[in-house]
Amino acid sequence: MPQAPWLGPVIDEHDRRGFLLRLIGGGACVIVGVIGIAVVFWPDSGTGFTALLGGLIYAAVALAGVALVIAPLLWRMFTQLRAERVGRIREQERAEIAAMVHDQVLHTLALIQRNAADAKEVVRLARGQERSLRNWLYKPAASPTDKLSAAVEQIVAEVEDTYAIVVESVVVGEIDVDESVAALVAAAREATVNAARHGKVGTVSLYAEVEVETISVFVRDRGVGFDMAAVGPDRHGVRGSIVGRMERHGGTAEIRSEPGAGTEVRLTMPTPQGKERHD
Repeated sequence: MPQAPWLGPVIDEHDRRGFLLRLIGGGACVIVGVIGIAVVFWPDSGTGFTALLGGLIYAAVALAGVALVIAPLLWRMFTQLRAERVGRIREQERAEIAAMVHDQVLHTLALIQRNAADAKEVVRLARGQERSLRNWLYKPAASPTDKLSAAVEQIVAEVEDTYAIVVESVVVGEIDVDESVAALVAAAREATVNAARHGKVGTVSLYAEVEVETISVFVRDRGVGFDMAAVGPDRHGVRGSIVGRMERHGGTAEIRSEPGAGTEVRLTMPTPQGKERHD
C-alpha cells in the first residue's frame, strides 16, 4: 500500500507476528465490546441517553475488533475483484485490437502485396489504412455536417480513395457547419478534385483557417496548371462549382494558375461575426 503504508501490518497475511497481534487485539476489542454492551443494558444499570451512547460506543469497539481480525480476508477479496475486473477489461481491449487488425490491417497488407507493382494503388491503400487507424485510435466525435475539421477530413478521405493521391491537410481553428460553411466545403472539395484529376501530381495541399471574421481555405498543387482565361463558360467545375457557389453564399474565390507552375485556389467566407460587422 504505497499510498497508506500504515495499513501494511493490518492486511499482511504472511506476517505471523502481525497475525497474532491482530487476533489478540481484535479478540480483546470484541470481548470488551460485548461485556460493555451487557453492562450498559443490564436491568440495574439505568436507562437514558447516557446508557444508549455507552452501548453504541461498545458496539463500535466490538465491530472494530471483528474488522481487525478479518481485515486480510476482506482485502484479499477486494484485490481479487479488482484484478478480475482489470483483467476482463484488458481481455476485451485485446479482443477489439485483434478484430481490428484482422479485419483492416491484415486485409490491407494482403491487398498491398497483391498490387505491389501499382504505386498509386499502394499509396491509396496505405493512406486509407492510416486514416482508418487514426480514426480508430482517436475516436473522432464530430460529424462532417457539424464541424469544419470533420468536413475537411471527409474531403481528404474521398479524394485520396478515389484518385490514389496524397492530400496533406491542416485545419487551424474550428467552426460549426452552417449553409455558408457547407458551400465553402463543397467548393474546397471541387478544387481538390480538380487538382487530383487534372494537376497530374501525387500530392495536393489543403489548408483551412478559421479566424474571427473570416474562414479561409487554400488548395495548392504543383502540377501542370492552366490558363484561367482559356476556361470556357461551359466549364462548370471552376466557374459554377467554385466561383459561382462562393459568390452565391457571400464568399469569394480566387484562382491563380499558370501552365507548368501549378494552381492555387483561395476561398474566403465571412463568419457570422464578420457578416454582422460588414452589415
